Amino acid sequence: MKKLTLTIQAELEIPDNWELVEHSTGVFVLKVGDQFVDFDITPLVTASDEVDATWSDEDEDFTEEILDMVTGLDSRMEISYLQ
Repeated sequence: MKKLTLTIQAELEIPDNWELVEHSTGVFVLKVGDQFVDFDITPLVTASDEVDATWSDEDEDFTEEILDMVTGLDSRMEISYLQ
């Protein structure tokens, strides 16, 4: 068995009224109106090698198989203001 380390960093420009709050579960999330938003990983799959291939997570069994291999997941959110 091998270990794959995946690092994903994303930057989003968000409206000023979105807030970073601590959810009752103890996780920091975005508060967008009446909804709470967190980010997770979902593997996307295609059987095509074409440039315009369609990627999806529609194969739920395979998606679950991949997600079952995740042994650790850490995420961090930070809001900074644009100058």
